[in-house]
Amino acid sequence: MIKNKDPIKKIKIDGLDFKIFNSDIKKNKTDLLLVTFPKFSSISGVFTKSKTPSAAVIDCIKKVNLKNRSIRCLVVNSGNANAFTGIKGTKTVNKITKFLSDLCNCNENEVFSSSTGVIGEELNPSKIISCIKNKKPVFVNSIQEAAKSIMTTDTFPKYAISKVKYKNFEVNVIGIAKGSGMIAPNMGTMLAYIFTDLNVNSKVLQKILTNENDKTFNSITVDSDTSTSDTCLLISTNQSKNKKINNFHDKYLDNFKKCISNIMLDLAKQIVIDGEGAKKIIEIRVENAKSISSAKNIAFSIANSPLVKTAIAGEDANWGRIVMAIGKSYEPIDQNKIKIKFGKYLVTKNGMRYSKYLEKNLTEYLKNKEISISIDIGMGKHKWTVYTCDLTEQYIRINADYRS
Repeated sequence: MIKNKDPIKKIKIDGLDFKIFNSDIKKNKTDLLLVTFPKFSSISGVFTKSKTPSAAVIDCIKKVNLKNRSIRCLVVNSGNANAFTGIKGTKTVNKITKFLSDLCNCNENEVFSSSTGVIGEELNPSKIISCIKNKKPVFVNSIQEAAKSIMTTDTFPKYAISKVKYKNFEVNVIGIAKGSGMIAPNMGTMLAYIFTDLNVNSKVLQKILTNENDKTFNSITVDSDTSTSDTCLLISTNQSKNKKINNFHDKYLDNFKKCISNIMLDLAKQIVIDGEGAKKIIEIRVENAKSISSAKNIAFSIANSPLVKTAIAGEDANWGRIVMAIGKSYEPIDQNKIKIKFGKYLVTKNGMRYSKYLEKNLTEYLKNKEISISIDIGMGKHKWTVYTCDLTEQYIRINADYRS
C-alpha cells in the first residue's frame, strides 16, 4: 500500500469528489462526508447481519439488490447511528435521499447513506441538509480528512491506496474505513468505502467484494459485538478506458482482485490495531483442521476469549488459555495432535507441554506489539486466519464513558 501525507496527490480517481463538513452532529468536529460520482458508476455492498440494522443499512441493502444499480452520491455522518429510531429513522433517510437526488439530478436509488454513532437517538435530517446547502466544505478531496470525518472512538484515520494493472491500463484504488470497538464477525461497527476507476459492472464488483470480505473484514474481532450499522461499499467511477468488464472470471482481473483484497485486509488490520484501548495486534492461524468452518470457529473461539486477550495484554505466558479456547469451540479435535506456537516458539506437542518449552522465551515474545499464534489441529488440511487485539483496562473506560 502507498501511504503519504497527501495521498490524493499520489493517486487520483477521475470523477471522484470528496467534500467534508461540520454539521454540528458532533460539536466542533468534522462529522459529515459527501462523495459524488459520475453517471453510471458501479456499486456493490456487504452489510451487517444484525437483526436490528439501522435505517441507512436497510435502505442501502434494498438499493444494492436492484437489478440495474448505480451510484451518484454517498453521504456518511458520524455521531448518530440513526438505528432503532422507528419510522422516524426511515423518514430521515428518505428526506436526505430526496434532497441529494435533486442536488445531483439523479434517481433516489442512486443515493446511498451511512450513519455511525450512538444507537437509539433520532437523527435530525435538517442538520445534514442545511449543512450541505449553506456551509462551505471544511475540506475538499482529502482522503485523510474524509477518513477522520467518519470516526467515532477511532484514534486515527484509516485509509489505504494502491495502483494496479488491468491489461495495459493503470487502475487506481482508494479505501477509507472507521472502526475501533463493537467489531466482530459479519463486520463490526465498521464503515468501509473502497473506490476505483476500473471500468467494471456492478455484478462483477459484488462478487469480488463478497469473496474478499470473508477473508478480511469478516475475519477480525475486537470484542465479539456486532453492530447495527456495518457497511462496506466497493464503488467504481468506471472512468478507466478499458472495455467494460462483465465477466468475473476474466483472467486479466486477477491482479485487481488481489489489490482489492490487500486494501481490505490493510483496512481491517488498521481497525484491529485501533481496537478500543488495544496495545497489541494478534494474528491467530488455525491449520490442518477438518473443515474451513471448523478452522474458522476455533480461530474465533480463541480471538473472542477475554481470558486469552487479557493474558496477552498482561504479557502473561498463560498458554493454557489457548487450550481452553480451542476446547470450548466444540469442534472435532484430538487433543493429542494439537501443536501450539507463539511466533517461532513451540509450546505444546502430543497433548502436553513441549519438552523443550521455556517460559522465559514466551514471556519475552509477548512484549512485542504484534503477536502471532498458530494452532495445528492435525485433523485435516483446512486453515483460517483471524485478527484481533488484546483487551485492556482502557477498553472499559472508553465504553463506560461513550456517551459522556
